[in-house]
Amino acid sequence: MRIISLPCPHCRSRVKAAKSRTMSEMMKEITYMCQNPDCGHVFVASLEVLRTLTLSSSPNPEVHIELSQHVRQCAARQLALSLL
Repeated sequence: MRIISLPCPHCRSRVKAAKSRTMSEMMKEITYMCQNPDCGHVFVASLEVLRTLTLSSSPNPEVHIELSQHVRQCAARQLALSLL
């Protein structure tokens, strides 16, 4: 699995995730440390669930995630077909 990361916003060097903190079921804050010793920048970024691309086959009724435009269009097409 690929590790989600981004370069240091100052020197563009690699960063390493130092810790993370769950803010909600849909968001996590991640503390990153720049691996360039001449820079040393430490910063917090967020990882957030934004939208659904494929519907879950076992959805949690308490979780409400926006549907992508593609999913909405597919659902509308299926609904139209079922009404024929």
